[in-house]
Amino acid sequence: MEALRRGETVRIEGDVGGRLGSSLGVDLAKLGGKGGPIETTGRIIVEGDIGSRMGISMIRGSIYTSGSVGAPLGNVLEVDSDLSGYRKFVSITEVLERGGRILSPNRLEDERLVLKDRILRETLAARNRSYTTLRVEGDAGMSAGILMRSGLLEILGDAGKNTGVLMRGGRIVVCGSCSDFTAAEMRGGEIFVAGDAGGYICAGMVGGAVYATRGRPIPPAKAQPLKGDEVALVSRALGVTSFQAMICRRFGL
Repeated sequence: MEALRRGETVRIEGDVGGRLGSSLGVDLAKLGGKGGPIETTGRIIVEGDIGSRMGISMIRGSIYTSGSVGAPLGNVLEVDSDLSGYRKFVSITEVLERGGRILSPNRLEDERLVLKDRILRETLAARNRSYTTLRVEGDAGMSAGILMRSGLLEILGDAGKNTGVLMRGGRIVVCGSCSDFTAAEMRGGEIFVAGDAGGYICAGMVGGAVYATRGRPIPPAKAQPLKGDEVALVSRALGVTSFQAMICRRFGL
């Protein structure tokens, strides 16, 4: 860990299990850090295969492999490699903030990253601080938007458990439904769900709001009818008519 913090290269000969590079590049608060990125983060080079959930909540650094990577992925995507014979993966959050040489079929256009490869990923846009858009043409895994502070995350399919967990700001739009524990320990921002937001939603919520057609909140959070400008807000966010938006409810404190 310390070698990576100093910007050094860590080489691994042989296959690696799951969750390689979990929170790579994060100055973790629980270890005395400030929760932001470590800009000097180094790289991991694996001579072999890598298990699932590589790069969970990763925000800086890079991971190279000569072999395969198991699904689902973490908050990473493949970019043009600068190391012959190896595939290169970087953080989606870093691409949103800085750009990068994205491989087809994914696209980076102006201030929007579009994931078209249909690969299931978890912790999408983790800790994002940029005013950019991540559009997922498919489903998202668990903890989409975790610790997100800004920007827009659009999921055109369904989202897994813990969507928007610990979210600080920004907006998440899910065009399908979510699994349980949506908006757990949410601090700020907005989550829009066209379908069911799931059970046990808003557990430990401090701020923010969830707008969905259905959901089962944990008290003191509760479901309330839309008021005033909220109908127009939901209509714009979900791309539905005002009449359709009226069946949604606001879940929050």
